[in-house]
Amino acid sequence: MKPSKSLFLFAFTTLLICAAIAYFGYRTLTHEALLRHYQNQRLAQSHTSQVSSFIQGLLKQNAVHLSSVATYISLDSKALNQLIAQESSIDALFVLEKNRLLFPNTQAALTEKEKTWLQAISPIVQDPSLLYSHYFTDEQTRPTSGWYLSRELGDPLLIYWLQRGNQLIGFKFSYVKLLSDVINSLAFDYAPNTVRVADDGRLLYQSGDSELAKGQMPLDSLRLPYPLSAWQIDYYAKMPNGYSIYLWGGLLILLLIALFGLAMLYLYREYTRQVRLAQQQVNFVGQVSHELKTPLTNISLYAEMLQELQQEESAPRSPNQRYLEVILNESQRLSRLIQNILSFTKAPKVHLQAVALSPVLNTIYRAFLPAFNARQMELVQLVHAEIHLTTDVDRLTQIISNFLSNAEKYAAHGKRVELIAEQRADRGLIRVRDYGSGIAAKDLKAIFQPFYRVKSSITEGVSGTGIGLTISKQLAIGLQGEISVTSGPTGSCFTLSLPLALEPQAIIDKELCK
Repeated sequence: MKPSKSLFLFAFTTLLICAAIAYFGYRTLTHEALLRHYQNQRLAQSHTSQVSSFIQGLLKQNAVHLSSVATYISLDSKALNQLIAQESSIDALFVLEKNRLLFPNTQAALTEKEKTWLQAISPIVQDPSLLYSHYFTDEQTRPTSGWYLSRELGDPLLIYWLQRGNQLIGFKFSYVKLLSDVINSLAFDYAPNTVRVADDGRLLYQSGDSELAKGQMPLDSLRLPYPLSAWQIDYYAKMPNGYSIYLWGGLLILLLIALFGLAMLYLYREYTRQVRLAQQQVNFVGQVSHELKTPLTNISLYAEMLQELQQEESAPRSPNQRYLEVILNESQRLSRLIQNILSFTKAPKVHLQAVALSPVLNTIYRAFLPAFNARQMELVQLVHAEIHLTTDVDRLTQIISNFLSNAEKYAAHGKRVELIAEQRADRGLIRVRDYGSGIAAKDLKAIFQPFYRVKSSITEGVSGTGIGLTISKQLAIGLQGEISVTSGPTGSCFTLSLPLALEPQAIIDKELCK
């Protein structure tokens, strides 16, 4: 990968991940701010409900007390007047029986207080249904007790009424007494927050200081049910400071982004260092291999000359001839190894042309036959048709040589290797089939990776670089072909597929393949 491309990729990846960290961090901070606001609102609702329940509890306690009084009190005038005098919470009362006022007795002399009382309850005397109109649930069910509140005369008129037989008893409950009980009994401390109770806009109770703390805002308001529907409970609190959440959260996000950026910078520097080191190693190997090529060529040349002299003398096969064959075979194997290394270290130049396949395979076959014979292996060539390819002879030779070299090294106990050529549709197929132990399924894809070698008892003690198949795959792509491999317990088969020649007449001279 070129430095500019790798730098762009690292920079793009870093920016993308930093943007993701910033986005999800912002979403987290927003969620945290909303969560705090929701928690404060839930707390406000809980506190207003608590105050409401307490006030309604006081009202219910008075209702229970008045119910017990109405149940056991004698309804004669003397007992009722005595009750009014003794009970501080009862300012007055009335007794109705079938829309007829039994108490106070309108036939007797009335005080000014009683006259005012009669004037206040005259609508109820005329229509008792006013008392329970607020409690209707359906037309068949009529309540037997409850509260009644009227503000028509200025001061609130609070009455608790109870049905006893045919008689309806109503107590005028002291509204001032109720306010006093509420104010004196409310003792909730929600500091630093504030609770206010107001009656029709008039402040009745406030927790904490007499003034609202700076920055407090109403978080929840609750109106009480009838008969105190004019009462409202307000809960004041300071709003959560979203600025501090975003400030400290933003600083944390920036710190994470900075740490990630530094980590990516470190990784990029390490990557470029490793790339430079690998390139230096490749250049060194390429230079050394190139330097080795010249003396190796001379060794092979002089060995061939000696072999020709031995053959011209027509002398019986001597140990010297066997030694020369070994020198030639090993020098050819070393040449292939150096060629692989040189191909791996530089991009190969491909010269595509129409090629007759049979002469090329004959040349490769003859080159490998002595090495196979030395290992007591049978190398068989099977060409099923006259095939013409559009390819590069040198690259094709290198690919097939790598296949045969691997078969020679790793499938020797199979004793047989086949070099097969056939034509399928518009493709030419060249196969190298061995009868060794095969390759495990998990290794089939990995064998084309650089420097990968299958680990098994067959490969132990066998030298190799692990780049032969990698180079073969690269060369096949350059030749517009592809390599496939099948393997099983009875051996492996490597297949090279190449396009057929468009113009068979343009076949290179067979001498080029010798």
